[in-house]
Amino acid sequence: MPCTSCRSALPPEARFCPACGSPCAEGPDTARPTGRKVVTVLFCDLVGSTALSGALDAETLRSVTLRWFDLMRLRIEEQGGTVEKFIGDAVMAVFGVPAVREDDARRAVAAALAMREALTGLNLRLEQGVGVRLEMRIGLNTGQAVTGSATLRQAMVSGEVVNVAARLEQNAAAGEILIGPGTLAAAGPGVRTARTGPLLLKGKRDRVTAHRLLGLDEEEGPEALRRFDLAFIGRSRELALIDEALERVVRTRRAGRLVVGGEAGQGKTRLVREWLHRATATAGGPRHGVGRCRARGEQPTLGPLADAVADLLGAAAVAPSPELDLLHQGLLLDGTPNPSPADTCAALAKVLAGLSAAEPVVLVIDDCHWAAQPLFDALDRLLRALTDAAVLIVLLTRPQLFDARPALSLETVLLGGLSDAEAQLLAAGLTGGTAPGGPLGPRVLARVGGNPLHLEQLLVAGDPVDTDSVPLPLQALIGARIDALDPPEHRALGLASVLGGDFTAGELTELAGRPAPEWTGHGAPARTAPAGPSPRVIRPDGEAFRYAGGLIQEVVYTSQSKQDRADRHERAARLDSVRRRGSAAVGGHLEQAYRYRAELGAQDAHTDGLRRRAADALAEAGRLALAHADPVWAADVLSRATARYAPGEPGSTAARRRLGQTLLDLGRGPEGRALLEEVLAEARAGGGEAVEAAHARLALASAGRSAGEPGAPGGDGGDGRDGGDGGAGGAGGAGGAGGAAPAGAEESPA
Repeated sequence: MPCTSCRSALPPEARFCPACGSPCAEGPDTARPTGRKVVTVLFCDLVGSTALSGALDAETLRSVTLRWFDLMRLRIEEQGGTVEKFIGDAVMAVFGVPAVREDDARRAVAAALAMREALTGLNLRLEQGVGVRLEMRIGLNTGQAVTGSATLRQAMVSGEVVNVAARLEQNAAAGEILIGPGTLAAAGPGVRTARTGPLLLKGKRDRVTAHRLLGLDEEEGPEALRRFDLAFIGRSRELALIDEALERVVRTRRAGRLVVGGEAGQGKTRLVREWLHRATATAGGPRHGVGRCRARGEQPTLGPLADAVADLLGAAAVAPSPELDLLHQGLLLDGTPNPSPADTCAALAKVLAGLSAAEPVVLVIDDCHWAAQPLFDALDRLLRALTDAAVLIVLLTRPQLFDARPALSLETVLLGGLSDAEAQLLAAGLTGGTAPGGPLGPRVLARVGGNPLHLEQLLVAGDPVDTDSVPLPLQALIGARIDALDPPEHRALGLASVLGGDFTAGELTELAGRPAPEWTGHGAPARTAPAGPSPRVIRPDGEAFRYAGGLIQEVVYTSQSKQDRADRHERAARLDSVRRRGSAAVGGHLEQAYRYRAELGAQDAHTDGLRRRAADALAEAGRLALAHADPVWAADVLSRATARYAPGEPGSTAARRRLGQTLLDLGRGPEGRALLEEVLAEARAGGGEAVEAAHARLALASAGRSAGEPGAPGGDGGDGRDGGDGGAGGAGGAGGAGGAAPAGAEESPA
């Protein structure tokens, strides 16, 4: 369960949040269902433990090993990892369980380096005490894993990501740390490595490119990825609102606060940076300082404010004063409110008021969703003390802060997504005007939902932007956002992701199988579409709702277990709203339900029934598509239907015959003829349907090739009509290859 104040993951049995110090809400352990998420797995093993057992007394060896285990566990847990188990002389740890953080891979890298450094210190003591040294090797890998636990206290992960991490560790030399390509990509900038070349790992058919970890430059965190070199696009309304806030502060000489809110990647930092650049370029522009909150509790509580004030004072000539001396002895020295919060804020207020007498002052604090409670208390106290000063405090935050401090939402400039036209401009800038395939298509625009970072990650990932793959860093970023939600919200989002692009609250309630407390009185998913200033993950769309971006839906969907997806798709196929959308919608859900059960190895009658029902529904959808002169759609659903039918099943022959005739009409002659001749071969062998065989002969004859039977054009079917099945002519035009009967002319709407 996350902290209710800063949303950081809480260790089991914690009474206070280790990140912000807030008291933890009491309550029973929350069981987490099986799911899938992006995690980083760490394996660490002692090298040469057999030789140690021969050199040390058994009790001494046990004591040494336990000291090593404790030290490694401490370094792992300091970075937010969870030690899953000890295996002989090895440690297995996971970053991303129980809760995903967007920087899990970077935390794991930092932990591995800290473990190696800690062993150096331990070896000095062991050499002095018992005359031995320990050596170890480490492997790291990042990817999607299946996760689940009976309680939050015992994490369990499985999947290829675990196996590869173990193999990397086994291939590392003593003292080495090997990381996989996923970890390198997800950890962000500043990770120093040496490529070791492709490794052939046991159990892997393809070679894995490994990297030897050398170091981590903490100053080059994920924020270094921000592309400030690109031309600024849009946001004129938001820039004007910040201008108005500063103008109001200058006019009234009353200090003010402005919050810039938006989801990760929406461009909050870039917006304020652009505004400061424009504002300071004019005469009388403000002096400013910028500080940033860090996610891991690395800073003193007032560290971000101290950084902003130091940045401000570094660019301004300030006369010596007792107040400035006091700040240098506490806030500016180590980020603490020494000698007291009241004295610190009073001294800072006097210094800022003096600076603002000549020019307005702007203090910017970024990533305030990571801030501890004392920082907000200090800012409130500072604003009360600034009674006659042109000072504007700008806070940048994600919407999760408003859960803990809803009053801040009243002072917020909300940053939404870019328009489609602006996203096209950004893509051109990111690719130098050479975006793959030219302008972004509607599907790509829908996937990114106007989020600049999501678009950038798609473009730099190397895969085609219109594929279904989501880059690992983006999976981690979105996964952390989803994992921070409470279980009812998480479940609601999972149900919604199964329904597709848009949905109603009534559909979610029906799909859930029971009225649940997670739905509000208005039928909206509780807190997924809150009344506050941010649309968060779900946005209202008339009477319905939709995801803020297609990528979010994709990550939520793939985070569910295959069993959950199968069950939910099967229930979705029974919804009245889905049935009203037609056989294709019903068949699509049944098809997915069967697919996931089959992938899990289910071979029971229920699974086979899902397959048959999916095939029948898709075949009917294909028949209706032909009746409505839509052969392209018909070819898609009929192809899926024929793939699901077992040989000889009722409906299989008709579906294959319709698909063959449709493919002829679309100019795919060889494929179409092969299917039609297959139908005829079955009829000749005595196992086919005479009526469908007649239609197949007529279609082949119309395509300019006889089926090899006398009287092929007429055949057993006379004029080829069968309760709405037609031969040549009708709506749909001249047809495709060889003048075959147009597929769109074949049926009458049911």
